[in-house]
Amino acid sequence: MEHSEHLPGGSGGVWRIRDAHGAVRIHRPTGPWTPAVHELLRHLAAKGLDGIPQVLGFDSEGREVLSYLPGDTLNPETAQVSDGALAAAAAWLRRFHEAVADFSPTSDEWRQGEHRVDRARGEIICHNDPGLYNWVVVEDEFAGMIDWDRAGPGLPIDDLAFLVWSGVPLLREIPVADAARRISVAAAAYGGVDGSTLLDAVTRRMGLIAERWRAGIERGDPGTLALRDAGIMDTHTARVAGFAARKEHVRAMLGTSR
Repeated sequence: MEHSEHLPGGSGGVWRIRDAHGAVRIHRPTGPWTPAVHELLRHLAAKGLDGIPQVLGFDSEGREVLSYLPGDTLNPETAQVSDGALAAAAAWLRRFHEAVADFSPTSDEWRQGEHRVDRARGEIICHNDPGLYNWVVVEDEFAGMIDWDRAGPGLPIDDLAFLVWSGVPLLREIPVADAARRISVAAAAYGGVDGSTLLDAVTRRMGLIAERWRAGIERGDPGTLALRDAGIMDTHTARVAGFAARKEHVRAMLGTSR
């Protein structure tokens, strides 16, 4: 007998369904962005990128069906992974960016709206939401990334900035020395960026979130409206203000962090 479990979040949540043979699949709502996201995931699979769900098609209700990545997702409000898991996530993000560098989507319709990759500006297709709540973690080891529906054009460093925002985490107050050390860990694991530059990228990326949310509200995007109605936008604004107050203290510690 099939067993269906509804997991809340996003635009109505997702369904984790186990069939009579024990196989587990994820069923998710779709939108105009779904064809581009599926094309992206298939490209990454062909490139051999680890830690991503496979596209399995659609169910009888029109929901997309993806493979299930076993493990846990974590709440950045209360959880903090090890330095090793943070480094592994940053290194995985670099592998993803390298795998997607030559991807040319046939559709420019993404969840953020219609956008074409600006190669001259250095854009690629980013995950755009690599927060801790989308990491798959197995025994405190990074094992993959889920929830690709917000993928779309962006700058690679903005993806890394989002990752450290909740992976360090910078969205809440932790000891400044710990924040500086972990920013340095992530920057070194990703490669080609220093901690100070990454701090500034976090400020820019968090501002971009607010811009995209405003655009999502104007489009009537259900997921964005749900974030607004849940008060998440107001919480985000407060977090960004808190980070701004701590930022220069963290920067001053970067040269002494170990």
